[in-house]
Amino acid sequence: MNTKGQRLIELLQDYGVDTVFGIPGVHTVELYRGLGESNIQHITPRHEQGAGFMADGYARVTGKPGVCFVITGPGLSNIATAMGQALADSIPMLVISTVNPKGTENMGCLHAMPHQQSMIKPLTVACFSIDENAYLDQTMAQVFAALSVSNGTKLGPVHLQIPLDVMGQEALSQDVVPVMDHTAPLATPPSLALKLAANVINNNDSIVILAGGGAVHAQAQVQSLADVLDAPVVTTINGRGLIANHPLSVPASPSLDAVRALLASAQCVIALGTEMGQTDYDMNVNGGFPHLANLIRIDINPALENNKKQLFIHGCVGHTVNALLPLLTTKQSTQISGHSRAASTRQAAMTELPANYQKQCRFLNLITSALPKATMVGDSTQPVYAGNCYFEANCASTWFNSATGFGTLGYAVPAAVGAALGLRFGQEQQAKAANLVAITGDGGLQFCLAELATAKDTGLPIIYLVWNNYGYGEIESSMLAVGVTPVGVSPKPPQLDALAQAYGLHYVKLPDINQLTDILRNYSQGCCPVIIEINEDEIMAQL
Repeated sequence: MNTKGQRLIELLQDYGVDTVFGIPGVHTVELYRGLGESNIQHITPRHEQGAGFMADGYARVTGKPGVCFVITGPGLSNIATAMGQALADSIPMLVISTVNPKGTENMGCLHAMPHQQSMIKPLTVACFSIDENAYLDQTMAQVFAALSVSNGTKLGPVHLQIPLDVMGQEALSQDVVPVMDHTAPLATPPSLALKLAANVINNNDSIVILAGGGAVHAQAQVQSLADVLDAPVVTTINGRGLIANHPLSVPASPSLDAVRALLASAQCVIALGTEMGQTDYDMNVNGGFPHLANLIRIDINPALENNKKQLFIHGCVGHTVNALLPLLTTKQSTQISGHSRAASTRQAAMTELPANYQKQCRFLNLITSALPKATMVGDSTQPVYAGNCYFEANCASTWFNSATGFGTLGYAVPAAVGAALGLRFGQEQQAKAANLVAITGDGGLQFCLAELATAKDTGLPIIYLVWNNYGYGEIESSMLAVGVTPVGVSPKPPQLDALAQAYGLHYVKLPDINQLTDILRNYSQGCCPVIIEINEDEIMAQL
């Protein structure tokens, strides 16, 4: 007999799933029945929140949904924080959980959670359930449609729950539903919208492009559009590296006055795959973001259309820009070239940063100079905040962190595991990036500390840079800035050398900033994660 649990594993393989993150429990035993005989790799984190962050990191570097198995009740509530981060950043994630049988409510069952799916639904883009009469093939087709850019809606976590008494039942036979290509682009965008956009663009000069996380798989199209229009490209946090080191690149936050001045002077602004959320566009919450003239937005999320002050085109960025390019007239530089506008904005943006941020940006540049193909995963910590203000990643999807959107702590350690696995198992990605560097503070490190053991399990040379300021340095600075006496911001970190020894990791304390390059290159060639401790006071004095 082929059970529903076994059929689920077969279908996951059919949809291209090669890795699942999960902690086996008594409520998921039947889900694991077919896993051992499959080609799917199972990674065991130490906490379900870690599983979610791993799935997030995996999805960002592969472009495929990260998949998690969790038990009913606490397994699902534990992963909720990671789902919140993925929802905020539009990261496709499939969370498969069990649920207690129907009719057992209020019976005190193990792991019972009242209204389980209602609790998790606000953190998803779609929810599905399997009951005893469900055709699993059909349901999974709907699940992966919800995880696909071709579905034409916002990406994010999807929840699938299976009752305990259903998982072991025989899978119902039916005509096999063809596996859809969930990487296919959204259908051709409306021709009228394209013509209207082309007319606006062709009749205006001094154009600026805003590029966000929804454009990371359209690097070639973004660069072609920028070149044709002689338009500076301002990249958001999740869009960094889209046209890396190009003369038109402006890898700086739209929250900065210099970038806002560039946008205010534009006759037309084209926003590609960006929700234009506060943590990217108004991180200081000062309300000073300018009016954008002739705003054109291209996005797969139709919910962003409800704004009369913009021209909205519903579609994936790459496909839509390809359709738009033939309608455009190449811009000739008549006054100040796009290259000059981008260069002056870059210079003004860097000058605008406070001195400590400028130093931390230099620190980040040392990392990319040492490891040009590195993917950098960040937590909410000071060098990451600085980089989110200004940092040029060397390629798209190689700079991402949790200091945006949902803004959770504890992201970097497990997300780096998922990203490293994605880089190792994705042949296309291997050519793009060879090293994984995670940047976390001593505070954020302790949120998901146990996932260092999972990193060790993988045998991957993940480099953990721990920015140690012996507490919550960014929060302390924020309190002092508004005249609040700092309270609760000095939790003592563990001894990192002893911690590394306990988990079987390598350890080194950075003695001098001039040795960073050699240390990074040395440990990037290993087969084991390493913790590199960076004492903030010592290293900042050297930068």
